[in-house]
Amino acid sequence: MGNPTESEIECEEQLESDGEENLATECKEPESENGEAPTTEGEKQPESESGEAPTAEDKEQPETENGEAPTTEGEKQPETENGEAPTTEGEKEPETGNGEAPTTEEEEQRESGNEENLANACERQIEYKTEENLVIEGEEQLETDDEENLAIDCEEEEEEEPEIEENLEVDCEEEFYIEGEELVAEEEEQLESNIEEELVTEGEEQEELASEEKSVPKCLRRIASPRVDYFGIPIKTVGEIGNIDFSKLDDSPNELDGFTQMSTNVGLELPTRESYQGRSYYMYFGDLADYRSRNSLKSSRLFTRYDDDWGRPLPSMNTTLSDLAYDFDAQIMVQNFSVATALSEDYNPDAINGVVPYYYPGGRPHRAGRLHQKGNGLVIAYGEQENGHAKKQSNVMPILKLYKNEKTHELVAYAASLDTHTNPRFVEGYLKIKMSLTNERKGRIKVSMKYLNLTTRYPYTNIGYSVHMDIGRRHTNSKMYSLGNNKGLYFNEKNMNDGQDYYLYFFYNGYANHPAAMRASNNPQVLPFDSRINDPERLFFDVLNRPSIPDPGKDEMYPYTGHPGWALRWEPQVQEPDTVREFSLEIMVSNRPDVPVEVELDNDGEYTDEGYRITGIWNNPEEEADYIELYYKVDDGEPQRFAHKENPSVNTDESWGYTIPVDEVKKGLDHEISVYAVTVFLADNEKLQSNIETIKIRPELTIEERVFGTDGKVPTEVAPGETLKYEILVDSGYIPDDRGTYGQFTISQKYDPHFESPTDLKVIDENGKEIGTATYDVNEIVATLDTNPEVLRSTKVKFTFNAKVKEDAAEEDFVVSQATATGKYSTGDEFNQTSNEVKTKISGVLKFVSAPGVIGFGEKLKISSRTKTYQLIQFDESLSVKDSRALSRNPSWRMTAKLVKPLTGKKNKDSTLDGLYYRYGGNVSTLTEDASALVYKKKTTGKEEINISNAWTPEGDGLYLEVPAGTAKADAYEGTVQWMLQNVPVNE
Repeated sequence: MGNPTESEIECEEQLESDGEENLATECKEPESENGEAPTTEGEKQPESESGEAPTAEDKEQPETENGEAPTTEGEKQPETENGEAPTTEGEKEPETGNGEAPTTEEEEQRESGNEENLANACERQIEYKTEENLVIEGEEQLETDDEENLAIDCEEEEEEEPEIEENLEVDCEEEFYIEGEELVAEEEEQLESNIEEELVTEGEEQEELASEEKSVPKCLRRIASPRVDYFGIPIKTVGEIGNIDFSKLDDSPNELDGFTQMSTNVGLELPTRESYQGRSYYMYFGDLADYRSRNSLKSSRLFTRYDDDWGRPLPSMNTTLSDLAYDFDAQIMVQNFSVATALSEDYNPDAINGVVPYYYPGGRPHRAGRLHQKGNGLVIAYGEQENGHAKKQSNVMPILKLYKNEKTHELVAYAASLDTHTNPRFVEGYLKIKMSLTNERKGRIKVSMKYLNLTTRYPYTNIGYSVHMDIGRRHTNSKMYSLGNNKGLYFNEKNMNDGQDYYLYFFYNGYANHPAAMRASNNPQVLPFDSRINDPERLFFDVLNRPSIPDPGKDEMYPYTGHPGWALRWEPQVQEPDTVREFSLEIMVSNRPDVPVEVELDNDGEYTDEGYRITGIWNNPEEEADYIELYYKVDDGEPQRFAHKENPSVNTDESWGYTIPVDEVKKGLDHEISVYAVTVFLADNEKLQSNIETIKIRPELTIEERVFGTDGKVPTEVAPGETLKYEILVDSGYIPDDRGTYGQFTISQKYDPHFESPTDLKVIDENGKEIGTATYDVNEIVATLDTNPEVLRSTKVKFTFNAKVKEDAAEEDFVVSQATATGKYSTGDEFNQTSNEVKTKISGVLKFVSAPGVIGFGEKLKISSRTKTYQLIQFDESLSVKDSRALSRNPSWRMTAKLVKPLTGKKNKDSTLDGLYYRYGGNVSTLTEDASALVYKKKTTGKEEINISNAWTPEGDGLYLEVPAGTAKADAYEGTVQWMLQNVPVNE
């Protein structure tokens, strides 16, 4: 880089400006334009533009916006909006016709942007941190905050030359390039500043350049973060801000492509809309005085006048964090993010109170004092348990780097959370806060926040954000309303200074990482998680998970009108050291209500042959809406428009319905259906999205219980001692395409006390494979499924068991069974379904226990020429009867037998045998097709089983065959006997 020669630099005075260049002058004794020395010796005297010294001694003179100094002595005079000084002490004089202020003294001071004293370069050396040195032999080297140093020829005194950095070029290998850096040619000097750039040539000044930011370097040198510790990282170990590694807070290495790093803190203006009616809105960090004029935002040098942060220089990259931590004035707090409003240009742009912030007091919570910072802005809280008190809350969070993207309308700040209560001081963590426009609607801001924890002191962190409201100096008159259903809150201030209304919205539901709870107070000068205050009404969240206050309902006002303030909190989480948690907030400022169409989606949709039918209503509150569009989305699919309504009615419930095609909502699988509406404003080319209504479609689990008798038929009655067989069938409704499992699954049933202990308990699938186990105690029977491996929930489950009615079970009672299936699928969805109720009446019955299926009289019998009798010699089952009817009914019964089919020869179907008889009690009866024979009769005296065939003997009761002589033919004979059990009185 070329160095200026000794003849090119006149060393007179060094001027330091707040973000402007250092001017190199020849180091001689100061003198006036006529060559006379100033009247005071040994004191620093700035010269006026005419070369004359001002009359005030030993006092710092502030400059006005146009660079002129007030003429009163020893007191700092406020500047006017055009930067000119009033003529009397402490009072503002009217402007002259040409816009210049009249003066009472002829002397004028040279402009000094940061209001510091002028320095005599030959008397003292001023050091500023540099990125590049210009070395001039025999001259003194001054270090400035800019990127270059201008050498000063000191003729009278020799100062020790400061150490020069010979090589500051480092990038990913060994070189470091900054875009836009230029070389200084001979006979020229490049003067750079953090805010603006001026070229000074023979006493003339060029106009301020509009851009003050540096492009993001192509390559940044990173140093690893020191190890996290109990309190965090000691500040003194961090080093220069430019070398702090924020990569863990970024989504990707290229996230800041297209961004410009800012050296001055100013707001990023949002795109203008016709509906803004001349207002301007800015995404902004830090304090902003509400008594500013609109035009004051055009200058970046008035932050000292207003004692706020608009235009305040951001830390240089070679500033150490330790230096910044102890420099209160240099700190711009990231926790005080906002959407600031400049009133309409129709309002006098030079009039005070032309800016509307909303932090108390007057938009300056940080610089107004620590008490006012309480209740305003973001706080990181630390605790030992999620329902416990906050053990510590963050202190200060100065911005270290600030980036903007004017094309995408994004503002990104990196900050440190510093513990300034300890000595030495510590970095507790780093934050990244990105403010950006949402996709829903211009004017709505999403504040995406990330926090990198660097402490090991407490396991839990939580996030709080609070605002002590002060909108347009209305403070206690600021009224807070609800958006309803815990969706958010808003403020509606009528007739601001420009005649327009002011709406401020804070949305805390309906998006990712949203807050979990909101509370409010009438005396909110407390931190969000303070707990040690005698007045509990002032507290917001005295424990980390304290719930919200009740929502009063849509458009209803919260009952906090005395000193309104409110706070949000997110969910407490265990945050390990060196990990990042994310949280978000959405904000909107407007001059008219932002009321989207309201959509309702009914929960009782149903499958049809064509698909899944959904219905609901929508209501449009916007008179200016040109049309309404309705959209649905299934699972992760793309939104599909299904309705378009032009010139929609206003404030009227409109019904809608639509059948989603069956191929999009396959039955037997899980689906999530979302519906929303979009209001379209053609004049503004804007779309306003409604609420999103969502239903989950889950196949319905069914459970059915059935009961059978031993004969396999469904019984209407059961007798004591009889056994019933139960089946419980569970069908989840899922098809095999679904790969979820039953997870936790239980079938339970209260066991009826009329039963003896159950037997043959099985849990099987539709193929009979056992897939679980069942247990029983006195009161309940329970079946569970195997978990290794888990059973697919598309499997149909069958639980079976047998239950015998106790012998002493009372007649006319019922045995009752009803099963319940409960559990949680592997997807987390729970189920709890109860089956139908099965009831069987207990009633005594008269019934066969058994009856012979085969009876025989012998084989290979000889045909006799005489009448021959053959005794019964064979039967396979006993002839038994049981009567369990109540004895109080005096039950009785009888059994008869009848020949249904006569004994007929197998070979000769025409050959038959007559003579089948039954003897009972000495009486003999013939069995024919037309006549029945009495087999047994009984008056019941007990419930024991009666075995009639026990009495069948040749000499006793029973069947026998008598064949008359000459009637038998050689053949085998078969016939059929029917036993009939009858409930009749014995004497019948």
